[in-house]
Amino acid sequence: MSSIEAIREAVWRLKKKDAVALVEEGLAEGLDPTAMLKEGVIAGLQEVGRKFGAGEYFLAELVMAGKVGEPCIDLITPHLPPNSEGKMGTVVIGAVKGDLHTIGYGLVTTQLELAGFEVIKLGIDLDSKYFIEKAVEHNADIIGLSAFLVTTIPYCPEVLGYLKDMGLRDRFKVIIGGTECTADKADAMDADGWALNAISAVPLCKRLMGKDVGEEAKLAQTYDHGWWYNSRRHGT
Repeated sequence: MSSIEAIREAVWRLKKKDAVALVEEGLAEGLDPTAMLKEGVIAGLQEVGRKFGAGEYFLAELVMAGKVGEPCIDLITPHLPPNSEGKMGTVVIGAVKGDLHTIGYGLVTTQLELAGFEVIKLGIDLDSKYFIEKAVEHNADIIGLSAFLVTTIPYCPEVLGYLKDMGLRDRFKVIIGGTECTADKADAMDADGWALNAISAVPLCKRLMGKDVGEEAKLAQTYDHGWWYNSRRHGT
């Protein structure tokens, strides 16, 4: 087993000390930090997400995975190369009221940062108006809402409702994600987009910032693609 495979396994097995030690050793040995992040830590966290979706892991394991992945990501991030495409935009992101884990939006944060976005991590269990206050404070382009539970999804349209009431709906693009979120739910609440996972969040956010994402943009108008954007609001 390679060092990167060992990192991946330590993460999805929720062995925090082992994962952190392997990352520290990898950095000391000069391993590629981008590979350690994508193929090690993120791949391990995605395996945790898969197990959660399959009913093999539960919310406790999901929360623990966030605590395993976060220190690893913090160690690797200063060693990552700068994005060559320049700044893509600013995203404020967090988990809505009632959601108490960091793994979902934490993974999205890392992927967006690697793609050139400035990302403001807001935290968990957040009041709907807090997202808006921070979006205004940071002059954000996109508000990201993480909702893993059926019971917390109703807080996503609540954010959209407040934006409309405050006359700010057209100032910010709002995207949703999480195990129980789907494209049709995003469409029903008139969000700007939905992403199946952290990888899919990157082309979604690039598309919403007016960047060319190729033929994927056409597929993303359908519900069965890995990400969806609201073509009624943003055209084809």
